[in-house]
Amino acid sequence: MGHEFTVSETNILDFKPDYTKDKLFINTFQNKSLLNLAREYENAYKMYKEIISKDYILYYHDKNNSRFCKRGLFEDLWVRKDLIKQGELFYSIDEQIENKETILQRKKLLVIFSCMPRPEDYDSSLTADRCFTPFFKSIARSLVKDVIIMRIMDLNLSHGSHYINTYNYPNMEDDVKAAIEIVSSQYNIEKEDILLYGVSKGGTGALYHGSKNDYKVVAVDPIISLEEYNDNNDEHFLVGLRKVDLIEDINSFLLESKQTKFVIGNENVKFNYKKIMELNDKVEKVILKDEKITHHNEVSRNCVPEQLTLLNMLLSETINVTFGKELMLL
Repeated sequence: MGHEFTVSETNILDFKPDYTKDKLFINTFQNKSLLNLAREYENAYKMYKEIISKDYILYYHDKNNSRFCKRGLFEDLWVRKDLIKQGELFYSIDEQIENKETILQRKKLLVIFSCMPRPEDYDSSLTADRCFTPFFKSIARSLVKDVIIMRIMDLNLSHGSHYINTYNYPNMEDDVKAAIEIVSSQYNIEKEDILLYGVSKGGTGALYHGSKNDYKVVAVDPIISLEEYNDNNDEHFLVGLRKVDLIEDINSFLLESKQTKFVIGNENVKFNYKKIMELNDKVEKVILKDEKITHHNEVSRNCVPEQLTLLNMLLSETINVTFGKELMLL
């Protein structure tokens, strides 16, 4: 029998949520969710930040009600059956494509960290739209054979925490590490055959966890510091809830790094480029020469061939290329 949720009902005019309840229903008196209103009004922003800081996540808006659920109870909320839980973390394994398996090679593991949502879904009231954005669904067709694909959900706060510990979820990094180890053990995959990959906040997750636990990495324009986003009206709703800058931690982890790590960036994305250049020389920095890239969200879609080249090179048993630590210009 499923969990019987307790519910607290309140509204934006007389805001008195009961944080002992499993779910919160917030009447906004309109079709806009509390998240949408938080982008427009200071009072709504404060309500939204208070709710997520209490470890609730918006999962639906219907009939003027924004519905939130405690993060730890989402297992009882999901309808989809493809999600696997490790600790408090959810992930999925892609179904393997026919003719993409052999008996002659070792199994490899590609761990994909979900990116930020598409513009049309950026402030969707649906949790999966914000925290488990579908990314490169057909990637297996463009990869070498014998690759298991694991996708990790960034289920935390509003739009995720970029897979980094937060005050409400201090064990997220441990859960990521454990999930990868469980899947690699399940498929008998050696550590040197594990590759972490992501774009934007997914690049943050790939670079951070790949550095901390020394896996191979391909990270595309990772968000290494929240400073720019925090200053932009708390764009990711992470002000006060997570460490702002990760550069010191990542560089410290990299001191013991042995596995190859690539980070792709572009000079026109000035803030992220500056942080990429602060990474130490254990990282291969791939700087794209492309004047058409003017914004963070344009980097990935303008370098898909480069990404696939690096991914296949790191996953292949037949291609063996040695790189130095100098800056690479593509």
